[in-house]
Amino acid sequence: MSRPSYAAVPVGFQQIRPVTFTVTNGTAAKVVQEPLAAAAAGATSPLYYGGCTIIDLTATSSDVAKDVILYEGVVTTTQETTATGAMTTTASTITRTNGTFITDGYKVGDNVMIFAPEGTTPNAAVDGILATLTTVVALTLTANGTPFGALTLATGSRVVRVANLFRATVAASSGTTASAPNVKLLGNAQDQSAILAEKKLGATDMLIIAMQAAVGALPAYVSIAGQVARY
Repeated sequence: MSRPSYAAVPVGFQQIRPVTFTVTNGTAAKVVQEPLAAAAAGATSPLYYGGCTIIDLTATSSDVAKDVILYEGVVTTTQETTATGAMTTTASTITRTNGTFITDGYKVGDNVMIFAPEGTTPNAAVDGILATLTTVVALTLTANGTPFGALTLATGSRVVRVANLFRATVAASSGTTASAPNVKLLGNAQDQSAILAEKKLGATDMLIIAMQAAVGALPAYVSIAGQVARY
């Protein structure tokens, strides 16, 4: 007896906006793929359910060999007047004035990063820095060491729980000379995931990449590009 299949299929494809690292970035991480929320009713046809599948992801470089580190993140807290009030950082803390980090699900030992909203100026000395939580209370997250600068975070900033996926080497001049191909990050030899041909992200998930060591002096760069299927 047959029955209907309810498999979700892509309703659109789009290029990932290239993310480029230069010496000015240091080793701070950048968001390669932002969360893709469901579309409001009538906004698209057919409607987006939210989330995506990354179906292509490559790195090119005009620098010497450098390693990149890939993280998957989920946006767990977003600065908003009612939900969080003002959010600030000290060298080792993230503090809110309303709501509770406990309800948001943080645990001691979680790794987190902070990012300002897409298309806005990054939170200086804060965005893209990996921090490991040592204490979680309602209004404050405390991190190991002193990873952050002291700052009032930009409106709409996100606190993102992250997991390290893998670290891969981008060979010297990858994709910028005839003898050095670009480096595929999906199916990379350093990735031991069971599914290597694609990376699925939910509606609140991010793909994040950091440099293990800073890129050399300009005009050297490392650039990440790819394509996603939207749902």
